[in-house]
Amino acid sequence: MLSAAALMCGAVMIAQFNTSDVDQQGNGNGSFVSQVGNHNDSDVDQLGDLNGSIVNQHGTTNGSIVDQIGDENMSDVDQHGNTNASFTGQKGEGNDSNIEQHGKTNDADTYQGYYEGDIGNDNFSDVYQQGNSNTSLVYQVYASDRNDSYVYQKGHANYSIMQQHGDDNYSTVDQDGHSNYSNVHQVWDVGFNNSSVKQLGDFNDSWVWQEGTSNTSMVDQEGESNYSIVRQYGNYNGSVVTQFGFENDSYVEQNGNGNGSLVTQNGNNNDSDVLQNGNLNGSAVTQMGESNISDVYQSGTLNGSAVTQTGNNNTSDVDQNGFANLSCVDQDGFLHMSTVNQVGNFNFSCVDQNGNNHTSMVNQLGNSNSSFVTQNNGNPE
Repeated sequence: MLSAAALMCGAVMIAQFNTSDVDQQGNGNGSFVSQVGNHNDSDVDQLGDLNGSIVNQHGTTNGSIVDQIGDENMSDVDQHGNTNASFTGQKGEGNDSNIEQHGKTNDADTYQGYYEGDIGNDNFSDVYQQGNSNTSLVYQVYASDRNDSYVYQKGHANYSIMQQHGDDNYSTVDQDGHSNYSNVHQVWDVGFNNSSVKQLGDFNDSWVWQEGTSNTSMVDQEGESNYSIVRQYGNYNGSVVTQFGFENDSYVEQNGNGNGSLVTQNGNNNDSDVLQNGNLNGSAVTQMGESNISDVYQSGTLNGSAVTQTGNNNTSDVDQNGFANLSCVDQDGFLHMSTVNQVGNFNFSCVDQNGNNHTSMVNQLGNSNSSFVTQNNGNPE
């Protein structure tokens, strides 16, 4: 005890104008505060039993607030640099929060069972920030239990907001670059949703909204100014979006159960829209090149669509309504246009365009219709 007191006195003598305020009520709570530098401010409040808090501040004008209400909550805050700010609010039992900041003017706020009077249990949040002016907001609230959240930010002016309501949700956000934006919502009374967002580059923008049970979304954006929106409502839906390049745009919305969407964009200025309503529908869109446009709309059950665009300025529109309709579109070259419309059951269409400037329109109404279209600029043998 005397040795520890001597060490703490030495730390206080090195630092100047630092402020630490610790208020603990209950049994078995523990708090450790270390401040090295100038004008650092730490405020720790713990109400309950067996709560633990660690605050390490190294630098100038860092600020940390920790408020824990309940039992066996744990908070660890580590700040290195200048003018970093963090807030940790935990209410319930067994919640765990880690915040680590390196750089200047980073801001991290974590709320676990600590919002409008609710209580949450066994939630976990880990935030790591390296660089300047990064912002992370984590909300695992509204009587939510056993949610896990991971935020990693490296660079400058990255922004992440994550909200998980319900139980057993899992989310990761990885931002490496400048001015990337991520917004993840996994919400309401059920849970087991899983979201992964990775953004490497500058000015990328990702929105994920999942409402239901056991939905999964994966977004990977590498480049600059890519934009992705994923909305999933229902159960067991899955979406994977991969964008490599500049100014690619992807929109995915799935309503129902067991729907799956795969979007891959490699190039610049590609645009993909996927809308699926019903159950067990599947869509795959691959765009390789520049300024390709793909629209897929499927309504019903067990419909499937595959669109591949290789080249520049190709346009594809697929509309399927009914049961077990299948469509494939393959465009290789420049300035192709394809439209497929199928209404009914067990219809099949395949369009293959190779070369430049081909136009195809397929319209099938009824049941068990089949269509094959092949367009090629080459000379016949």
